[in-house]
Amino acid sequence: MKPLAIWVAIVAVVFGGYALIASLLQETEQVFVFVDSSNRMELLENEIIVELDQIDDRDDAEFALARGQDRGSELVHTWQSELRWATTPLFAPCSFDGIETFPEAADADERILITTPGSCPTDALDAWTIIELTP
Repeated sequence: MKPLAIWVAIVAVVFGGYALIASLLQETEQVFVFVDSSNRMELLENEIIVELDQIDDRDDAEFALARGQDRGSELVHTWQSELRWATTPLFAPCSFDGIETFPEAADADERILITTPGSCPTDALDAWTIIELTP
């Protein structure tokens, strides 16, 4: 019985050490999320929050959140471990003017747009994940 206990202890230490090293060496992914703040999104605030929660569930990721419309874009928060939506009035048409002013967008490993069908011109968005919410 003693050799079995020793063997189990050795296996537990080896696999535990491997798991610890693997988790410490895993790189953090940076995800930039841009929320369309146009009037089409006005009735979808709960859906926006649900979608942000689903994105937020990723392990080993940090998030930057911005929102925008043709009256200007705004950074809600820079890199942090969870997405936090700040409730503000949603109005004006969607626009990506100024998206390049966010260094977080350029640095991100993944870029996500949350919008509605036909709200934003998404043809020029290469390498973006587009999530369309339906009103």
